[in-house]
Amino acid sequence: MGKLLILARYIFLVYGSDIYELRRHVHCTYAYKGFKRSCKFWLEPSVELDENKSGDFSEKELNEIRNLILQHKDILLSQLDDFYNNKQVKAVRL
Repeated sequence: MGKLLILARYIFLVYGSDIYELRRHVHCTYAYKGFKRSCKFWLEPSVELDENKSGDFSEKELNEIRNLILQHKDILLSQLDDFYNNKQVKAVRL
């Protein structure tokens, strides 16, 4: 697992097994009082939620996550490029 971006209360990350998927994507997690939620967003060809992995996030939270991804898509894609090229990835904290 590689943490890509820590933003607001969310952590955007990628799993090692993700290199076998054809479309680039990120997972977003949020932990509060021992309860962890996670969702998955595709980054290409456009930013969209993986409906099968929306976690227990509310629509408002999913919209917030989507907007954060859109605002920081360049950073996420750059981090993913490093990850897929076996370079060390250190989480960017904004």
